[in-house]
Amino acid sequence: MRRAVPSPAAHPEGRPVPLALIQGALFLGLSTAFWLALRGLGEAPSQAAESLKLWLLAGLLGLGLDAGRPGRRLLAQDRTLWRWPLASGVVALLLFAVIGSQGARPALLALPLCAVWWGTGLAIRRWHRRWRPWRVGVLGAGTGPARLPDDLLAFGGLRYVPVDPQEEWSPAQLDALLLRPGDRLAEDRQRLIAHAQVTAVPLWPKTQLDEEISGKVAVHLIQSEWLDRTHFRSPYSGIKRVFDVAATLLALPVLLPLAAGVAVTVLLNSGRPVLFWQERVGQGGRPFRIVKFRTMSRDSERSGPAFAQRADLRVTPTGAFLRKFRLDELPQFWNVLRGEMSIIGPRPEQSAFAADFEESIPLYASRHWVRPGITGWAQVNQGYTDNLGQTMEKLRYDFYYIKHLSLRLDLLIVWKTLQTILGGFGAR
Repeated sequence: MRRAVPSPAAHPEGRPVPLALIQGALFLGLSTAFWLALRGLGEAPSQAAESLKLWLLAGLLGLGLDAGRPGRRLLAQDRTLWRWPLASGVVALLLFAVIGSQGARPALLALPLCAVWWGTGLAIRRWHRRWRPWRVGVLGAGTGPARLPDDLLAFGGLRYVPVDPQEEWSPAQLDALLLRPGDRLAEDRQRLIAHAQVTAVPLWPKTQLDEEISGKVAVHLIQSEWLDRTHFRSPYSGIKRVFDVAATLLALPVLLPLAAGVAVTVLLNSGRPVLFWQERVGQGGRPFRIVKFRTMSRDSERSGPAFAQRADLRVTPTGAFLRKFRLDELPQFWNVLRGEMSIIGPRPEQSAFAADFEESIPLYASRHWVRPGITGWAQVNQGYTDNLGQTMEKLRYDFYYIKHLSLRLDLLIVWKTLQTILGGFGAR
């Protein structure tokens, strides 16, 4: 059923104050609080002034770092609300450590202020999206003055508005125009698009917006450069390896006792062997042996490799519990230290299945451009797969991860992984 909505002319309100300006005002307010706090703690005016200069310099450098790394995502236009405080906080600590001469007091004071700054920015963004979502005008064949196409994906931060070129409207009434592929635009619609470009109204391709809302890439729309790995370069990949090793080593005091407890549980309930080794396909298509706690019967693969099904009879009672809360994956941190896996990335597939998928699914081998992971974007959104159709859907999530590889996405996956572990989502 098509949805009836008001036309743009029914929304006479103008553009709101840009979120970056609100964030700038917040930064100036926190700068004043920083000065008053230093004076209240007994700092001399000259010392407080020097610390304030470093704080202001950190804010400007943080803004410069944020502005110098523009996001490719359409829905990340308010990224400054969380990236500016984080960048400024890191720069402030470095400046106070290298240049500051008043001890650790200004640096310790900057930490809670940056935390307040970051938290307030997130609250502003949530409030803004709830009470003033982006108004996206929809163009294309068949779009009438009070009707919208049925293929628009719902998103809490957007409000779709059909745009009729025959009606008068102001650029201030829309935040973006959505362009749908395959639509044949008449001359009056082309003039409207040109007017939007002149008045700085962003043009959003529907395919890219669908990708950001769903978290999946349409395989048939992947650009030709995806066929050549030489075009895929991410400076974050090298940093990610450092994070993997550091995080694993720091977590060893927790991982080792937990893994020992799981090993004893498997030994007492299922006997030996405690560990299960299996050949998987890693980065660059190179095979490696993944290690897990054994959760199935000893002869589970006597008939050859097979997908784990729901209520799989091969899974032991203890194994079902371990798989539900992903405790069987703990030994894979060994694979992370060896460089065969990452903590976050596409899940490695069995060699036999990977060979079949490469023949039946276009571009399947491209998921091997990055290290496979213990957890990944497909796992937290889809769970495990057991057939070709689900694997195709999983590939769309994997391509999204490869395309948007970043620290922000990895942190989001960590958060969703914790929710997955607690809820047992997708376990088999």
